[in-house]
Amino acid sequence: MVVQYILKNREMFKPFIEDDVPFEEYCKTMDNDGTWAGHMELQAASLVTRSNICIHRNMSPRWYIRNFDQPGAHMIHLSYHDEEHYNSVRLKEDTGDGPARPITIKADSNLSASSRQAKAGSNKSKSGAGKDITDAGSIELVMAGSGCENIEKVEQTLLQMYGDVDAAIEYLIAEKGIEDFSEETVQSPCNADASHGNGW
Repeated sequence: MVVQYILKNREMFKPFIEDDVPFEEYCKTMDNDGTWAGHMELQAASLVTRSNICIHRNMSPRWYIRNFDQPGAHMIHLSYHDEEHYNSVRLKEDTGDGPARPITIKADSNLSASSRQAKAGSNKSKSGAGKDITDAGSIELVMAGSGCENIEKVEQTLLQMYGDVDAAIEYLIAEKGIEDFSEETVQSPCNADASHGNGW
């Protein structure tokens, strides 16, 4: 289903495939059972299933693909550990053999609600963006969601994202560089002192 979606939306996905691999060959390889998926396939899976995706990582903040903002949007939970791309997740108490029961993480619901409020507010005040879109609650949510402890960096990112909490979290996580999810410990550059010229 995901590969078919990528094939049907070639113009969206082709630029992200390595130049030395023809698009059709890449898709044929991805169609084989057991082929490891990457971020592009997760994006396609999110779009084709009309679901957001939460990726749980060891000793790191959760990472999200959020394409759908409406309340009650379905969330697929996956894990990335032991260098495996990707593993399904089910609640410890969900011992069934069928599909996993829905997983609700309260903090995620709060982030989505705050993000919707911030987006609504930012639409009203994009021309006069300022402190009103970087309130303490938004800063706290972005810090919790991204793992970044540098308040100035979080506030600056919120301003750049017009108060969009989800976008700020995604930006900070992407900027931090998550090319190796399986690291046991991550030294977060967010802990750096901004006064030494390290903006992260």
